[in-house]
Amino acid sequence: MNVHAEKQASFLFRLRSQDTPTGVSNETLDALMQKTGLSKTEVTHLALRNLADVYLPHYERDDSALNPAQIQTIREASPAGDVPEESFTMTLL
Repeated sequence: MNVHAEKQASFLFRLRSQDTPTGVSNETLDALMQKTGLSKTEVTHLALRNLADVYLPHYERDDSALNPAQIQTIREASPAGDVPEESFTMTLL
């Protein structure tokens, strides 16, 4: 039986000769490896994961605004449902 592992995508990563606002030097990468105990690959993955968490949405985009039935369902499920609307200065829905 011939089993082949699927090859993962990869890319070449070139370090800067000195640190810049958008790049790091080998010295900085080595310092990060020492501080975290991670490998070069793991440090790179961690940095990219952090960027993805900051810049990419964590949910599927909605098609449109909530409809009145959905808003009513949320209000009924809310523990603040018994609080009069006049008590709120700002609303989400």
